[in-house]
Amino acid sequence: MLKIDTIIEINNLYKKFGDLQVLNNISFSIPKNSIFGILGPNGSGKSTLMRIFAKLIKNWNGEILFKNNSIINSDNHLMKMGFIIESPSFYEYLSAEKNLQIFARLTNTNQKKIDELFELVNLNDRKNSKVSEYSYGMKQRLGIAQAMLHNPDFLILDEPNNGLDPVGINQMADILFKLKQMGKTICISTHLLGEVDRMCTDVAILNKGKLIVSGNLNELTRKKLFYRLEVNNSSTALNDLKKIKNIEIIYYLENSILISQKKEGEPIEENLIFKKIKDIKSLTRESSLVEYFYD
Repeated sequence: MLKIDTIIEINNLYKKFGDLQVLNNISFSIPKNSIFGILGPNGSGKSTLMRIFAKLIKNWNGEILFKNNSIINSDNHLMKMGFIIESPSFYEYLSAEKNLQIFARLTNTNQKKIDELFELVNLNDRKNSKVSEYSYGMKQRLGIAQAMLHNPDFLILDEPNNGLDPVGINQMADILFKLKQMGKTICISTHLLGEVDRMCTDVAILNKGKLIVSGNLNELTRKKLFYRLEVNNSSTALNDLKKIKNIEIIYYLENSILISQKKEGEPIEENLIFKKIKDIKSLTRESSLVEYFYD
């Protein structure tokens, strides 16, 4: 049964491609008016799930409810959803405004709404430019305007920050926050922990087609601190780290070590790490979500 504050409920979702189990008994819910992150490494099933939402993949097992209605045998939910599943496509030789006007004929969207969308995605001063003159980041933002033409309640963005520079990532985050303020629910897929930490209110973490954890970000992220050390040789560094108080070694490779606090509230002394580890190259704070990848 769909919860009152939930827009999507996924129950026991399975998907196979041949013998490959891409999604394996996935169950979680997406709260209304959230920025929901589907987080996982490449091959975890994120994009497959997005394509199921969009009905680009139609054969699967399980249940997906959108506003308490099953999407299995109906496409009605698509009118309440907007999608960017791959890089958006436009008529490159036409202006951005002309592109939206053409797409607006399909959704009966008026010019006033088109003007509002150019303001939303911060392209009003470039709406008369040809799309061929747009940067990749500008095309991504124009894609969001296109996906919003029919005023959907739920926006699905597959890896929206891929290929964007830091400025473009900031602009994308600003748009998502505006959409949330407008009462929309946004679902993004990403393989980057930092994106979820920065932009999302809720998250589901997938790995190899299985759900690792899902829930509100504030409830999932612990006060425990995590750091990644880049070193010349991890075997030497590991011996030195074991001598430092309140350090727990979570995971290590030949030149990289993930550590955390043994006890919350007792700080890790960064200066002491640099002093004790002779061949350290860098020390970087990690998202606390990283613990779910190494449990």
